[in-house]
Amino acid sequence: MRTKKGAAVLATGAALALVLGACGDSGGDEPTDTTSGAAEETEGGGAEGEAGVLTEGEGDLFQVKATPRDQLEQGGQLRRAVAELPPQWNPMHVNGNNADYTDIRDAMSPATWDYNGEGSPVPNENYLLDFSDETVDGQQVITLNLNPDAVWNSGDPINWEDYQASLTACNGENAEFQCVQTGPYEQIESVEQGETEFDVVVTFKETYPDWSSLVSTVVPAESVADAATFNEGWLEFPADWFTGPYKVDNLDEAQQVLTLVPNENWWGPAPMLDEIQFRVVAPDATGTAFQNNEIDVFDVGPDPNAYALAQTVSGAEIREAKGPNWRHFTINSTAGLLQDQVIRQAIQRGIDRQAIAESDLAGLPGEKKPLNNHIFMENQEGFVDNGSEYGYDPERAEADLEEAGWVLNEDTGIREKDGEPLAVKFSVLTGVGASENEGQLAQAQLKEIGIDLELVQLPVDEFGPALEAGDFEIMAFSWIGTPYPMNGLAQLYGDPSTNTSNYAKLNNPELNELIKQIDVETDPATRIDLANEADVMIWESGHTLPLYQRPELVATVSNLANFGATGFSTTRAENWGFVSE
Repeated sequence: MRTKKGAAVLATGAALALVLGACGDSGGDEPTDTTSGAAEETEGGGAEGEAGVLTEGEGDLFQVKATPRDQLEQGGQLRRAVAELPPQWNPMHVNGNNADYTDIRDAMSPATWDYNGEGSPVPNENYLLDFSDETVDGQQVITLNLNPDAVWNSGDPINWEDYQASLTACNGENAEFQCVQTGPYEQIESVEQGETEFDVVVTFKETYPDWSSLVSTVVPAESVADAATFNEGWLEFPADWFTGPYKVDNLDEAQQVLTLVPNENWWGPAPMLDEIQFRVVAPDATGTAFQNNEIDVFDVGPDPNAYALAQTVSGAEIREAKGPNWRHFTINSTAGLLQDQVIRQAIQRGIDRQAIAESDLAGLPGEKKPLNNHIFMENQEGFVDNGSEYGYDPERAEADLEEAGWVLNEDTGIREKDGEPLAVKFSVLTGVGASENEGQLAQAQLKEIGIDLELVQLPVDEFGPALEAGDFEIMAFSWIGTPYPMNGLAQLYGDPSTNTSNYAKLNNPELNELIKQIDVETDPATRIDLANEADVMIWESGHTLPLYQRPELVATVSNLANFGATGFSTTRAENWGFVSE
């Protein structure tokens, strides 16, 4: 299971989402630096053949068995596994920010953009016919020309009022709205009607280079009309507030199965599949379900056992991509002894991330090495190694602890100060192999520098609540990135009083101000420099310890097309299907 990054906020790319471990899903949207200029340059480009079927970059940037619709069978069932069904269907709500939930919503939610292999947005003509981007007196003004055929399942048209409501609900003016993030929306000055109700004029207070992320999807105006509706109106599945090529046919709470079928209200190309089924499967049982032909897709992730298992399945193949997903330790700066920055930094230097990467990823293809940036992946423009200063250095860690008064007790092997042992807790997600492995390795490594790391078992279904409540000290999971690595940095690293996904609960006023500069800087080179300055601050604060870039490995039945390891790209649900025999 994962919670999505950017993948689950209103904007496909406005935020990150997270995943527990080696388990997860297979579709998705991934990150790269996509400025407004890039959106203009790639309009209508980045694809070969019919709209929505991306082929340029297949095999290098993504692997989805890109296939034109006329070579697909009409019909068939796609069976997918998720760790749980959404308890909260609102994609903008903090409890809706989960990758599994996003996977379920994708086929029945608006998608303003397709993202090509490099992560650049291209208008999805089912929802967006055209757009303009201009700067007027230092303010960015975007005009969206919506497709007038686009309607909600209620039959109401998708118009400017929906965008106005969606873009203002999380602008921070009403703290009762339990939003994933507010920072990006605070940059918007107004959302108004253009020439018709299908023309949306968005004016920003200043420049906003990642504007396309904020309009990547939309919800009905009535669904976010007030805090009560925003927070509680989506708890039961609200069919009328969705739209797209598929709709919910049956939601079986007892059997934990959700079934989607083609939506008769859909105005775009007819969906190829007759049915998409999401079945709740325990993360550690997903591979077996794929092996037993109970599901058609299996997110192998960084699990060597799963990779080996998937290779043995007849009629299946493993699709690979290098995306924006990364594994890390989140360090709760408000918990116990972790309130001390010296201890957080010592932990960073006491963890052998190379050993963890090699162990977690053993038996998998690709390079295994630590990730030394919180914002950019190694294969992204902008990547700078800012983490070597906090690389594995147990001697430095011991010296820093000694200087801070933490003296080694020779009898116990654990450092003490004023009679208190240097003990920290690591929450191990039960049944998640990566988490269990990392906990054991970190425990042994930190023991070498005199830190007692206690492993605390945490059931998977308690992961989200524990994270939200801050009921942990150190926890490992993966962030699932978006096409906008520099957008919404405040969501993870900004003031925790207004950014609920800053699970480290660490507030750095200097970093907050720098993030505000990053949010409005339009020169790509300058913006990258600022982002790397921010990354240095994040390393210094001991906020999050990146482990490695998470490989995207997706096992599928071999005849499944336009689906798989998407990397930085996206695919359209109406084009998912099976290749004709």
